[in-house]
Amino acid sequence: MKFKFRFSGVMIFVFLFLSLLATADLVEAASDKGQQLKREARIAVKVNIPIFQRLEIIEEPNINYAFLMDNYNGSREIILEEALTIEILSNADWHLRLNNRNLNSNAMIRKSGQSDYDWQNLNSTTAKFNGENGEQRITFDLKFVLDQSSIAAVNNLALDLRHSLAPEVY
Repeated sequence: MKFKFRFSGVMIFVFLFLSLLATADLVEAASDKGQQLKREARIAVKVNIPIFQRLEIIEEPNINYAFLMDNYNGSREIILEEALTIEILSNADWHLRLNNRNLNSNAMIRKSGQSDYDWQNLNSTTAKFNGENGEQRITFDLKFVLDQSSIAAVNNLALDLRHSLAPEVY
């Protein structure tokens, strides 16, 4: 009895295997004889490309104190247009953070051409800018806000700029 059960189990397995092969042959035979049987192999390839980012300061702020003192008209703000130019090369979208470590001067920054409402503080907070991948050259305007009680504050205008460039995390 056991011998017959094993024999019939093996026979069922062989029958199913042969029927699968026969079905594949029938599908091939059913196709047009003028066309060759086309088989496709799709391979999913996953490539991890490391993030590359470079920030280069092209033009640093050149603050001419003698010029500022000669032309100082007593206003609280001194604006230097297109004072800082940087170039960012990145293969990912990015976030740029800028901060002034010189606490003796109250400095603000904006991208050149932005409105007066877009000034960002560089001293008490970090100025934040975003951009897309690729190569971008960005020019910034600087504004120094002076203490009203001291004309000597013009001598303290200095920018000790610190930056961090990070990829945008999705």
